[in-house]
Amino acid sequence: MVEPVRIAFVSLHTSPVASPGSADAGGMNVVELNSAMALARAGRRVDLITRREDPGAPARSEIAPGVRLLNLDAGPARVVAKSRAEALIEPFRESMGRLDPVYDIIHSHHWFSGVAALPLALRWGVPHVQSFHSVSAPPGADSLEAGEPPESPGRPAGEALVAARSDLIVAVSEAERRTIIDRYGPLATPIIPVHPGVDTERFRPLRPGEKHWAWGETGGCYFLFASRLQPLKGPDLAIRMMAEIPEFDRPHLVVAGEASQDFTHYEDELHRMVHELGLDEHVTFLGSQTRDELACMLRGACALINPSYSETFSLICLEAEASGAPVIAGRVGGIPEAVRDGVTGILLEGRDPAAWAAAAQSIRDDGELRERMIRADRAFAEEHGWDRTAAGLLAAYRSVSR
Repeated sequence: MVEPVRIAFVSLHTSPVASPGSADAGGMNVVELNSAMALARAGRRVDLITRREDPGAPARSEIAPGVRLLNLDAGPARVVAKSRAEALIEPFRESMGRLDPVYDIIHSHHWFSGVAALPLALRWGVPHVQSFHSVSAPPGADSLEAGEPPESPGRPAGEALVAARSDLIVAVSEAERRTIIDRYGPLATPIIPVHPGVDTERFRPLRPGEKHWAWGETGGCYFLFASRLQPLKGPDLAIRMMAEIPEFDRPHLVVAGEASQDFTHYEDELHRMVHELGLDEHVTFLGSQTRDELACMLRGACALINPSYSETFSLICLEAEASGAPVIAGRVGGIPEAVRDGVTGILLEGRDPAAWAAAAQSIRDDGELRERMIRADRAFAEEHGWDRTAAGLLAAYRSVSR
């Protein structure tokens, strides 16, 4: 067994350093970047290999000790909609194939990356590890019926290929492990769940006397929705939930995130919904936020609202808990692994706006419940540091190292 020292993280369609909530950046980007930095703290060297989206970006840069970002030329040097990124697989593979084969492990994130990198791993004689972060929705899935467009044409076949031929699949949750098996049947490829972590220094509760974010923005209690603006994430339910709260007692909803190129129309639909429901004075759209600004917003929120149709884990829930913000979320996918129902938040069945409103109001209005959840939130988050994630990854890598 060879101890893995040089590790490649492959991320074709989105850069690991892109701001979550912008374009197609989200939890996967956070997982890649923070896992890489934790692996570097453990003495490994990690290259984040992605596609150049900015013609002025350097080909190589060190973003942290032991972590480099490599921008490969593959297709146009601009953001490409995720729905069109499948066409970039071949040029990306060609560009990556010109790198020095110095890696002990190739770890691909998302199926685009896996289909591009798997042949190179075979050529270079190193193990290929695959993480999906999401798995293609089967026909008739709720997310498709809600307005989510169909997957890229090659996605099911691409996912099946890398699932069957990789040396290892790293899932972000036990729920994702089960989803992969349900979608693609029993596999000879081992699947090891490794939970993402959270930076408990950046994401922390308010300190005594510390200024509350809302004092300068919305005044008083506010609920926070923080994610990309697309039907899958369910921001429409968060808005409809607000309409169920009587106006005299209605707090504010802050929406942090923006739409990607595949959903440029969707934000306009949400704004129209807000206006039609008479919520113009109660809902604020702020766009994508920096990590530090998001942390500040979370620690001031009465609750995080996560009405997503599907999540493999839901990193934003863990970040909210670390910040002392209880979570209102659906009991879907891996969220029950990220939120302890009744302890760090409330998990709901179904999508009735009135039920979501009642849950959110219970956390806001019951001071004893809220304080109990805040204490439990922080304790739970402290069990999920990124160094623990890195240790899980290294154990998984060792199982397939040659």
